[in-house]
Amino acid sequence: MSTTSGIATQPLKSDSDVSPVILPTTLEPPEVNLNYILYWNNVALDLNRITHSIAGPYSGPPLSARALSMLHLAIHDSYFAIHPEMAKGFSTFLDPNSQDPLYRLPPLAGASDARNAVAAASIRALTKIYATPNPAIATSTTEIISQFISNATAAFTGLEAISPSYLFGNAVGNAVLKLLYINPDDESVQQGSYRPVPGQFKFDGDPSNPVRNFPVDPNEPNGPTKGIATFHLPYYGISAKRIAVQMSVKGQSTEHILADPPNDIKHPQDRPEWEDALKDEIRMGGQPAVNETKRRPDQRAGAIFWAYDGSNLLGTPPRLYNQVVRRIAIQKMPDNPTSEVTNADFARLFALVNSAMADAGIFAWKEKWFYEYWRPETGIRETKNALADSFFLSYGAPDTNSNRISFKPPFPSYPSGHATFGGAVFQMMRLHYKKRDGLAFEDDAPDTIAFQITSDELNGINRDLLQPYDRSKPIEQQPGILRTLRPRSFSSLWAAIFENAISRIWLGVHWRFDAFAAKDINAPTTDPQKELYATNPDGTSGYLPVNDIRYKTLGPREDRPGQLFPIGGVPLGIQIAEDIFYSGLRPTPGEAQPSAMA
Repeated sequence: MSTTSGIATQPLKSDSDVSPVILPTTLEPPEVNLNYILYWNNVALDLNRITHSIAGPYSGPPLSARALSMLHLAIHDSYFAIHPEMAKGFSTFLDPNSQDPLYRLPPLAGASDARNAVAAASIRALTKIYATPNPAIATSTTEIISQFISNATAAFTGLEAISPSYLFGNAVGNAVLKLLYINPDDESVQQGSYRPVPGQFKFDGDPSNPVRNFPVDPNEPNGPTKGIATFHLPYYGISAKRIAVQMSVKGQSTEHILADPPNDIKHPQDRPEWEDALKDEIRMGGQPAVNETKRRPDQRAGAIFWAYDGSNLLGTPPRLYNQVVRRIAIQKMPDNPTSEVTNADFARLFALVNSAMADAGIFAWKEKWFYEYWRPETGIRETKNALADSFFLSYGAPDTNSNRISFKPPFPSYPSGHATFGGAVFQMMRLHYKKRDGLAFEDDAPDTIAFQITSDELNGINRDLLQPYDRSKPIEQQPGILRTLRPRSFSSLWAAIFENAISRIWLGVHWRFDAFAAKDINAPTTDPQKELYATNPDGTSGYLPVNDIRYKTLGPREDRPGQLFPIGGVPLGIQIAEDIFYSGLRPTPGEAQPSAMA
């Protein structure tokens, strides 16, 4: 029987002949899941892998983040309602005294066992999110996911399903879901009638993968198929309910919006920046075999390391970022793994980071579909600039554990989702540990939280297959080109913010301004007649030392004349984290929700 962190991936007992997803083991020691907060987080991360392997619900980066946020807010409130003495200067997300029943925490009603309450809240949230039957989802997929949750529940010993604590946790899960759950049929998560309008600087389909084939009937995977050009969540950012942002950072109101990306047709003054961005992308983001590509081997490894582009058995970036959070949380554990001090620290940390990540997904997607900015592969092929190359191929997002070619993510480029998610998650971790441990660094300056981690993209297990994936066999038994085991070390979370963001430029799926302003991260040139920013002797782009990087540059926005805004996903994510952290993790008020501003 294959296992992952101690959870069975084959049914313990089942009358169904539906075969489970055989998940490869992770390199994390199974004993870390003795902590029950980490246990249910791990179950959720495995469900992220599963849902992206069998066309399940809540797929793609924003909904993956939303799922983790709902789970960890339910865990947070179940725990701290029972242990208010462990809440140091904060309260539950839902208010037990709220006059609005939608924001009211259910009564304790005799609950006293946080372990049972957290389990009940987790089971309720994960079952609703991933195992609710839906006509668009194959029945077998729902059965596989339901069985996995049942197995995880059975492996979590000591549950008392009729106890006051279990019933309380279940009620908390329902309350969080009622506030934040989005039905997969909702228009906000549908592609609907959206189609891109081609043009200069405009998002278009993937030249390398213009359509993907999907079964006409999800319950007949080997039956007739149809080719569909997919466009991911074009209406999510403008309509999805926000999680915890208060639209204010340290007393300063904010809309969490960005400066305009360069467009030298509308704004000729953008031409130097645009031309240099083209050169940067051609040398750093192209296919390895192309002479113009100068990316170094370690940068190529970094590009793959952070990918997690919804691939088979890997899932999405929110899973990777939670793996990083787990690594550092264990490294900085305040007490033994099962103590209340540790439980409280983990419950708070994971609620903070996943709420920030969920809101980062909302606001990044809002800006993406507002600008509909083209991806590099389209831009370099179609630009009217003399640097145009009609046959340019990006390195591309890897379709790991398959025999398919790399691809361009099916949503616009500006801002980078990775950069926004990473900025939010890593900044939230920095703020959490700065406050908890009294660390001496500024919010916009480097920290000293060093760590090493192995990505599932480069773990010596996952691979590029030579034939279609066979679900009946473990990935370890399938022929392919193995992804070499290569951990990466970071001197700080500040360094991780930068590399996570720049990795998408090295992958060729983003422009550098999708992540940050060039002048904030690129080394200044010594030859302004030749180049706008410095290049190294080997032809690669020159970057500032990471400890010298500050995300300070602002730019104009056409629909907000006279005002200046951040550039790219990193400062957007950082701003969202600071909004939530300094406001204490509270629900976004009704007046700040899209329904109130329509």
